[in-house]
Amino acid sequence: MPVVKILPHDTLCPQGGSVEVPEGTVLCRAMLDNGIEIEHACELSCACPPCHVLVREGGRSLEPATE
Repeated sequence: MPVVKILPHDTLCPQGGSVEVPEGTVLCRAMLDNGIEIEHACELSCACPPCHVLVREGGRSLEPATE
């Protein structure tokens, strides 16, 4: 199962961490399911900017974003 590494963030995840995420899982959903209250406003449809994340490594293994 893929592992997502979360970099430390002052309010969302001060210690950072990593979580195993089933392939095909929406990253925002993975964060929320693991207690990281990332801001989101569009029912996880990737239609608004609050839940955007920065992928620093492994981006080539992600599927392209779609509408």
